[in-house]
Amino acid sequence: MFASLNWAHEPNLHWDNLSPEQKTILEPAKPDWEKLTQMQRTRLINAARHYPSLTPEEQARFRARIPEWTRLPKEQREEARKNYKTYRALPPEKKEAVKSHWQAVQPPPAPAQ
Repeated sequence: MFASLNWAHEPNLHWDNLSPEQKTILEPAKPDWEKLTQMQRTRLINAARHYPSLTPEEQARFRARIPEWTRLPKEQREEARKNYKTYRALPPEKKEAVKSHWQAVQPPPAPAQ
């Protein structure tokens, strides 16, 4: 379905100029789209190009995190990217230890209402 997407760096990244597929994937960012910088828009579009290869759970997480990510201050986004690069460079056993620790310190999910 998304195989024909044009993910090239487009000069005009206004919401109305996105393809229907891009709009579907990036819909959670729509309320903030026009407030985002061209760099933020480009990065979201580039991140979304991997969306079709994600599992349904990863797709749900991607879409759920878009609004939070778009509202983070630039410094926090840069710190998150730095931390992710550091994590990606770890050997598998260290990654698992970091993941286990992170999951242990996360608050429990809010009860469904």
